[in-house]
Amino acid sequence: MKKIFAMVLMLTMLFSLCGCGGNETGSSDAQIPMSVAYGNDLHCCLLNVAMKDVEAFADKTMRINPVSESQFELIKNDKAIAKFNVITGKTGAECATMMGQGHLDFCFCSNSAMQSAYDVGTDVKILSPLQGGGVSIVMGPEVSFYGYDDLKKYIEDSPTPFKFGYPSAISGPRILCESMFKDAGFKVTEDPGDMSADVLMVDLKGFQNLLGSIRSGAVDAWAGTSPAQENAVAQGMGKIVLKLEDFPPQGQWTNFPCCVLAGTNKAVEEYPEVTEALVSVVVDCIDYANADREKFAEINSALIGVEKDVILASNIVYTSEPSQEWVDGIEKYFNAIKNLGKFTDRLKDANYDTVKNELFEFSFVEKANAH
Repeated sequence: MKKIFAMVLMLTMLFSLCGCGGNETGSSDAQIPMSVAYGNDLHCCLLNVAMKDVEAFADKTMRINPVSESQFELIKNDKAIAKFNVITGKTGAECATMMGQGHLDFCFCSNSAMQSAYDVGTDVKILSPLQGGGVSIVMGPEVSFYGYDDLKKYIEDSPTPFKFGYPSAISGPRILCESMFKDAGFKVTEDPGDMSADVLMVDLKGFQNLLGSIRSGAVDAWAGTSPAQENAVAQGMGKIVLKLEDFPPQGQWTNFPCCVLAGTNKAVEEYPEVTEALVSVVVDCIDYANADREKFAEINSALIGVEKDVILASNIVYTSEPSQEWVDGIEKYFNAIKNLGKFTDRLKDANYDTVKNELFEFSFVEKANAH
């Protein structure tokens, strides 16, 4: 009787082990647990298409297999090599903080957030460009003008500080616009009590707070990333008064770089196979976005929560190519952040070569782009 019981127990354990992670991908308990974060905007939403249109990526050597809305397996050669927890709706500042705390491995966010993270001691690598363009300044729908000169005159004529909102403390739109205001000779402050200032910068703490901020009186204008500005127009809650390509000097900022795929040094160095596969998936997502804008808009419309036509109205350009033009563009961010006095530690007295040597790691994306 004991022998029969022992045999039954052994068979039960055997079948249980065979059942662990049993699926078409051959996943197992040996998968590496990882995390990735991205925002609910067009700058950072690329992974959504791989999560939702799985069939489009089925023939790829490296792809993702969604497990749930908040988890996916990273697949290489039909084997799951990592399981990712997906964290959505995070700003660049939040991603930088989570990376610094050891709670996040990879993220899609502004390059300025990653430069700032490195400055304060978080070791990160910028792995790939994601996009260019897709930044605008929005004011109330009743405003009749468009253009830098008219915006500048409006600020000059304002009897009180011009309240200007931005989505995140170290976001690209904030850095670009504050730099523009200071270059114009305006006194800029973050102190609401400083009535001598021309421009009061207001942290709206998240993209979700942009849309209603003008109507509520919190700000007179805000800078956002697509599709926030296109959605404000569609909802009758804002007017675009300056697009990125018309920032001064005009033409310098067309398709200007903003967001990137980044990872902590620990994740990149300890798990190069995982990094390679994730970067490959992102490159395929960028190709998808450029090849089928209609389908891309349809998928992200439901997930971001805006109409499909709002997404199609954006002039954002997706790219995974770290061209010299792109590298030069990131240098403009570096110089702006430095001139604004936002660097306080490792980059305070550094030059741009430090960013290129310490933050840029393009071997993975160059390999993916070559295929």
